[in-house]
Amino acid sequence: MALLVAIVGATYDLFTGKIPNWLTIGSTIIGLLLGAWQGTFLNNILGLFIGILIYWPFFALGYMGGGDVKLMGAIGCFVGVEETILTMVLASLWGGIIALVALVKRKKHIRYGLAIGLGFLTLQVLQWLNLPLPYLY
Repeated sequence: MALLVAIVGATYDLFTGKIPNWLTIGSTIIGLLLGAWQGTFLNNILGLFIGILIYWPFFALGYMGGGDVKLMGAIGCFVGVEETILTMVLASLWGGIIALVALVKRKKHIRYGLAIGLGFLTLQVLQWLNLPLPYLY
């Protein structure tokens, strides 16, 4: 489900420059309900808060849109703390690549929702390939 949210959010951001609230808020609610049902509610809510709190300063300084922050929180709500942090690291790498492309093309803004989506997709591929990932705790 989180992968679907990431892909839809990245696609919306790429083509419209916005990430819709129905996607971020709706999926956050679904993620919390699934967490309560599966017994992982605390990890899910911590993933939500970490996703929002780490990106909040960038939003407050005007470097990132509110939809990007909500998208990371929504993804974190599904996957929990560890995968949220790993997604953020990979999204930062993708964001750097996208920023370099934007610099070459002389664009002022980048679509960070795309970087978040690619970061989460990369994490899923790495896990699918069963490659060793760093444990955070």
